[in-house]
Amino acid sequence: MHPSRRRCVHSGTSGRLATTTTHDIDALVASLKDRPRVVLHFHGGLVDDALGFATAERLTPVYEAAGAEPVFFVWSSGLLEILQGNLPQILGEGVFQTLLNRVTRYAAGAVFQRPGRRAAGPLAAPPARTVAAELALLRTGQEPYARLTPPAAVPPLGEAERVLITAELSADTELADRNREIVGSVLRSAPTTTAARDINGGRAAVATLMSPETVAELAADTADGGNRRALVTSALLVRKTVRVIAAVVGRFRLRTDHGLYPTVVEEILREFYVANVGAAVWDAMKRQTADTFAESDETRAGRYFLDRFSQLLASGSRPKVTVVGHSAGAVFIGNLLTDLARRRADADDPLPADFRVRDVVLLAPACTVTQLAPVVRLRRELFDRLRMFTMTDPAERADHLVPLLYPRSLLYFISGVLERGPARQSAVAPIAGMQRWYTADGAFGGQDSEDLRAYLAADPRRTVWSPVAGEPGLSSSARTHGAFDDDPEVLASLARMLAD
Repeated sequence: MHPSRRRCVHSGTSGRLATTTTHDIDALVASLKDRPRVVLHFHGGLVDDALGFATAERLTPVYEAAGAEPVFFVWSSGLLEILQGNLPQILGEGVFQTLLNRVTRYAAGAVFQRPGRRAAGPLAAPPARTVAAELALLRTGQEPYARLTPPAAVPPLGEAERVLITAELSADTELADRNREIVGSVLRSAPTTTAARDINGGRAAVATLMSPETVAELAADTADGGNRRALVTSALLVRKTVRVIAAVVGRFRLRTDHGLYPTVVEEILREFYVANVGAAVWDAMKRQTADTFAESDETRAGRYFLDRFSQLLASGSRPKVTVVGHSAGAVFIGNLLTDLARRRADADDPLPADFRVRDVVLLAPACTVTQLAPVVRLRRELFDRLRMFTMTDPAERADHLVPLLYPRSLLYFISGVLERGPARQSAVAPIAGMQRWYTADGAFGGQDSEDLRAYLAADPRRTVWSPVAGEPGLSSSARTHGAFDDDPEVLASLARMLAD
């Protein structure tokens, strides 16, 4: 076993112990006795087990050189494999490209047409050739419609506009062809009937990464129509496409858009592909970071570590503790601090009442504003300082998750696609590590957003907008989401914080 592995708490499904044993944690916590400084490090959600251990091996000498004893929480999400494998395939599908063209055309007409003109007459969607030319810019590395500025006020999609778009899409032969291709992927696995052949129109079935329930719904809707649907698009596909167009326009109206092209991509993925773009994995990953601290008959890694660490603190050993979380590691930290607050309120817990975390360090945090704000409100009893290293919005926009296809960063994708509301519905969420949410007009995220903005603005040392050459402890040269735990300037800043 590499020495760095002895510093790791390895958890698996539901936060249970994986390769780490309770004996390993007992020995690990015992090794922290009388150490002046301890770092609890939580890697990001794109990292699998092997990379998590590699991160521990790479950062162990960095923390030791700064005079700190590191503990690494290693966990796996599988999100990277899904994003690398599925996204390029989805964005290249024929049905996706057709939907992209249609949604872009009508959304561009609604967003960039002057509000007064829209109110005075029918929606003026740009010609199909103009839309095709804009989308062709992707092949040259340019973002379609990026040069256009929407008006200050964008009205919602009106009922008359919905009726017009519905009628045109219903008669759209290319969209009908795509519908039959999708339906054919279901029909080819069913007994062949004359009706099935007629519905499919003789077209070859194609594989698609659309959500299975969406494909099944489209097949059922088309089958219900029988031959009458042979030359027209499924009514359900039309309704869903109109819903996407309305969602794109609505985001411009609320100023939660990410630019026309990225917003169109995000809303198509939400409506048609959410099962295969990592949303379920993202949700499960976040649950895992909470479950690891939950009370259970089974040993949970995070809870067992804090049980033993609380006992160590109660014995009189009082190291200065710094917690560092990269990307989704910030979600992990939020759950850890929440559990520390619970322990404070439990008279039977050995955690000393005066124990506080010295520093909370967030590297490109992928937690939502709603997840971080409650932790910040508990700062007086939980921690002394918080510092967030993350990219400026121009750098965030230049860090393309899928080059030539999705021209925004992972945090933009999480905000626009993966996060979902309390009722499991899709809901654009302000992400704590995105500068956009702190500089844009509007009260995004309600009171949580206001509280977090006020807290960060009260002390400029709480945010390091990368890339920036600041004073010691406030520098970063990271220009990609994954670079923050490997950037020399960030690591030097961490070392300076540990030395304070």
